[in-house]
Formats: sequence, C-alpha cells, structure tokens
Amino acid sequence: MHADRTNRVILGLLGLLLLAAGTAGILAGTDVLGATVDHQHLTANPVAEFIGTNSVWFWPVAAVIGVIVAVLALRWLITVLMPARRAATIVVPGDRSAGSTTLESRALSDALTAEVETYRGVRSARAWVDGNPSDPRLNLAVGIDEDADLVVLRHRIETEGLTHARQALDRPDLPIRLEMNVTGHQSSRVG
Repeated sequence: MHADRTNRVILGLLGLLLLAAGTAGILAGTDVLGATVDHQHLTANPVAEFIGTNSVWFWPVAAVIGVIVAVLALRWLITVLMPARRAATIVVPGDRSAGSTTLESRALSDALTAEVETYRGVRSARAWVDGNPSDPRLNLAVGIDEDADLVVLRHRIETEGLTHARQALDRPDLPIRLEMNVTGHQSSRVG
C-alpha cells in the first residue's frame, strides 16, 4: 500500500473531527449554546442511557471493535514506518530449463535514469526497484523544469523510457510508480 495520499486524507478527516469535537466542547462550556447546556452532566443524555441499559453486550462489542481498530492502526503504522524493501536483483521471466536469468536492479535503474535525464525539460531523475525479485515494482521520480510541457514529457517518459524498462525485463505488466515534481527553475537546454 502506498500510504501518502491515504495518510493525508485519513489524518485530515481525523483532524477535522477532533477540531469539531474540541470546538463543541468549548462552546458547551460557555453560554454560546445556552445556559442549560453548560450546566448539564456529561452522562445525562440518551446515548449514556442506552449504554447503561445494554451494558451486558455493549462493552464486549466495544472491546472487539477497539481491538480491530488497534490492529488496523498498528498495520498502518508499520506500513508508514517500514519502507518498501528494495530489490537487489530482478528475476527475468522466461524458460527456466537452463536456469534463471537475473538482472541487477541497479543496472535497470541507472539505464532508465540516464535515458530520462536526456529528455528536454527534465532536470533530474531517480529510479529504484522495490518488492521481491520475482515480483518487482519500478519507481521513477523526475524533477521537471517549470517551463516544461508536462503532458508531452509524461507521454514521452511513458512511451519511451518506461516502455524500454518493461521490454528489458520482458514484463509488459510491470507496475511502475511515476512521480513528477516541478522545480522552480527554467530550462537552460535547447533542443
């Protein structure tokens, strides 16, 4: 799981929820919501009465839900803190009767980086392979000049550089993560 976008959404929603709860608590403690609200007990409400009436089954269910949430939170934390393992070699598919063919992932990364850095509008490129050797994933981060044509450049990267990488591995379905970052520089290259 690539967690960047998911993390931002979940943490943003959690932040908004906590902001709303804190604001409601502050407003309830003042006269903004009326004089009756700020003198009520926290447990004097229908939810607390329901929990009190159904406490025989409610608390075990709440405990199970709490354990599930804790396990999901732990999985999320491990995913965020443990980076994907980089693959040192890649197993090239094909006939294995005479043995298997492997490719150093660094060779693929260096070749792809060298090719993409020659494209007009590219300031820098960095490629790496993660996953396991028989099921790799290629990652490419490209720094782009601010005046580059993003649509044309992305099309060229996908149809040339990434296609060459897939062909080299004989994996037309190789998963690739492309990240394009616009830098604050204008291109100094001509051509």
